[in-house]
Amino acid sequence: MEKKLLILLFFFISIVLQGQTKYGILVETALDPFLGWGGSHGGSHSIRVGNNAIYKSSNSQDVVVTEYDFFYVTAPYPSVITCTGGTTGNIDVPDCRQSSTIPYDPNTFDRSSFSGCIAYSKIMGIYLPQPVNSNACKEDVITFNRGWNWQYSYDGSNWVNFTSEFQAQRNISFKIKDLSGSEGKLKIYFRTGYVSINGSKFTDQIVYDIIPCSPGLVGTPNKTNLSCNNGNNGQVTFTFDRDLIQNESFLLNLTQIVNGNNLPPITKNVSIADFPNRQITFTGLASGTYFLHYQTFLNNGSNPTSDNTDNPFFIDQPTPLKFIITPTNPSCNGGNGEILINTSGGTPPYFYSINNGTKIQFANGSPIIPAPNGLYSIKITDSNGCIEK
Repeated sequence: MEKKLLILLFFFISIVLQGQTKYGILVETALDPFLGWGGSHGGSHSIRVGNNAIYKSSNSQDVVVTEYDFFYVTAPYPSVITCTGGTTGNIDVPDCRQSSTIPYDPNTFDRSSFSGCIAYSKIMGIYLPQPVNSNACKEDVITFNRGWNWQYSYDGSNWVNFTSEFQAQRNISFKIKDLSGSEGKLKIYFRTGYVSINGSKFTDQIVYDIIPCSPGLVGTPNKTNLSCNNGNNGQVTFTFDRDLIQNESFLLNLTQIVNGNNLPPITKNVSIADFPNRQITFTGLASGTYFLHYQTFLNNGSNPTSDNTDNPFFIDQPTPLKFIITPTNPSCNGGNGEILINTSGGTPPYFYSINNGTKIQFANGSPIIPAPNGLYSIKITDSNGCIEK
C-alpha cells in the first residue's frame, strides 16, 4: 500500500511540474544609455505576465545594455501582458509615462514588443507543442518555432545542445541525420528554453519516433509525352536511390490535377519482385499535370516509413493534326487535275495515301499531287500514325 501511494504521489508531482514548465516567456530588453530619458536621474521599465514580472531601472552606462529574462507562465494563465515605463526627475522636459496591454494566449502567443521610457523590450513566447504527426525519418525536414536555445536527447535525460548556428533563434529547420549520435536510435526528444551563465530553463520536452525513410527519388521523372493529341499513351518512370528490403512493400499514388482539383489517384502496390532497377513506371497517361505521393511499409504493412510527395510535372501532347484538301479539276479533257493538301499540327513528317494505297511521305505541309479525273479517298497521317479527329 505504501509503494502504491508513493508511485501515485510521484506521478501527481510529475504532472504538476510538467504543467508548470509547459509555457515560457523570454524578454530581451535594450536599456537606453545614460540615466534615463531627457536628463532624468531615475526611471523604471516593467513587464508583467500573470504572477511573474521583471523590473528594470535606469542604465548608468553610456552604451546600450541588453538583458535577458526568462520565466515560466503557470496556471491560472493570464490573458494579457501588462507593460509600464516611466521616468522621474526630468530636468528639461516633463516626466515620461508609457504603458501597453498586450493580448496573451500561451498556446498561440508568438512575440510582441514594448517601447518604454528608458528601454525597449522584445517579448517572446516560448512553447514547443507535441506535433500531431510525431513520426520522422532522418531525411525529413523538421521545423520548430517559438524557441530560443535548443537541445535534443535520445533518452529524455542526457541532453545535447544544437550547434551554435541554431542557438538564439526563434525558428529552426533541420534533419535528424545532421544531429550527432542518431545512428540506430528509435526515439529523439527536443526542448527549447533559455541558457545563461546563471542556469538554464527549458519548457516541456516533445518526442519523435524515428522511422525508416522511404526510398528517395533520383533526379527528375523520365517522361514520355503523348504521341497523338487527346490520346492516353503518355508514361512516366521514377528512379529511386535504394532497393526494397525483405518484408518491405511500396505504395505509390500518381494523381492528376485538373482545374485545381485532384482526380482519384492511380495506385501501385509494389513488392521486391516488381522493383527492377529501382524503377517504377506508370503508363496509359493522358496529357496533364501530375504529382507522386509514395511510402513504403515494413512487416506486411504494419510499420510505415516516411511518406513523400514529389513536385508536380506535366505530360505534354502535340497539337491536333489538321489538313485541308483543295482539288483542281483538269483544264482539258483527258488531262490531269491537282490535289493540294495543306497540313498542320501533329508531328512531322506527314504521309498521305490515296484509295488505301501506299503511304507516301511529304516533308512540307502542302504537297501538290497530280491526278486524273476521278473520285479519290485520301488519308493523312503524321510520323506517329495520328489522324485528324
